[in-house]
Amino acid sequence: MSENGATLRIALYSGILVKHDAVSNSLILKVKILQDLCRSGADIDISVFTRASDYTGTYIRSLDSVEQLLRRQEFWDADIHMFEFAMRYDLFDSVFVIPHDRRIVVTEHNTTPPELVDDPVMKRECELSLVQRQNMALAHRVICDSEFNMELDRRIGLPDGMLTVMHLPPGHRPFTETERPENGSGRRRVRLLYVGRFVRAKGIGDLLAAVEALWNSGENRFDLTLVGNPAFAEETVAHRVSDFAQRHDGDGMARMVTNAGDEELAALYAHSDALVIPSYHEGYCVPAVEALTAGRYVIGYDAGNLPNVLGGLGSLVPAGDVDALAEAISAFIDSVCEADASGADEALPTDRGSMSRTGWSEAVTRHLEGYSQANYERLFLAMLEEMSSVSPAGTPASVRAAISRRVTELAHGDGPSA
Repeated sequence: MSENGATLRIALYSGILVKHDAVSNSLILKVKILQDLCRSGADIDISVFTRASDYTGTYIRSLDSVEQLLRRQEFWDADIHMFEFAMRYDLFDSVFVIPHDRRIVVTEHNTTPPELVDDPVMKRECELSLVQRQNMALAHRVICDSEFNMELDRRIGLPDGMLTVMHLPPGHRPFTETERPENGSGRRRVRLLYVGRFVRAKGIGDLLAAVEALWNSGENRFDLTLVGNPAFAEETVAHRVSDFAQRHDGDGMARMVTNAGDEELAALYAHSDALVIPSYHEGYCVPAVEALTAGRYVIGYDAGNLPNVLGGLGSLVPAGDVDALAEAISAFIDSVCEADASGADEALPTDRGSMSRTGWSEAVTRHLEGYSQANYERLFLAMLEEMSSVSPAGTPASVRAAISRRVTELAHGDGPSA
């Protein structure tokens, strides 16, 4: 293996590469870290292979099949192959023909259980995805974006030595304290927010039922904003959300926002009081991390990775218990309105017990240290150096030096990759 003057060649793969998609964001984050190393002098060649992309870049190659991939010299030259995996895609089957001396890294994002999917086409895709997950057995390293996903990978026989947890950071920059709206007295309503796909698995039908029940009981001190992308929605669920928003838009109690950009989404978090995410299944839950990062409370179901990502700093109720969900929402509204009326610090009803807003904020800051972009970058750089050291190129001197510089910068608190 050559150590000096070599080029480290890395191929990255995803089924699709589109903006405002968590799996795509995971790949783009890796690309940005690698590009920063290149700007620091590292000799790295980057190739991204995907079926479709709305990103632009000379390093992106749009391919439909493994057959097309095998005609690309970049595939054969790559020292490290990095795959994103959530849903089945043809390019992931290329793991079976990657030369044995090359390194394979898979980032595991989890797949929605088929029993939670109504659309027959999507249900079949989820079933096939669970079969293709077995490809991960050929990887040298599996990056799990959550503890929940790591446990699932253990259940399919992947050894602990192969598995690493790397929490995805928020997908956008949160508002600063000076940019946020005031949360003091004079508030008309408590502002609840939902961010996620309009699909049954996210429990959005339960959320609408709980909210309707509260409004019908006379609890009208809150409103609800529903944020999602119709391109990733189940048609019947999207129609239900749209009808709900239209019925309550006139009285200002509910609204629907589609295709929100990064700045708009950051503003929506900043102008909300709490995120409500009653998912029946969460492999990770980026919106919960984004809400906490924005200093916003989270209410949801105790399913999937939500207990891990919240760390007891929100309110989780049994999945499917709509009455308990409504009670948790009501308890949060009471805490906010009572604080507004008295001018005192809020007493937030968390799963750790009642916490003052100040104490809660301090606990959230400590909890989020493991979910920061800087923490992700440190772990990624360690994995990159490990994988490259046993690749055909070894770790080129330029790459080792750039990694060392960046690790030192991160240790001194310099900002993560932009």
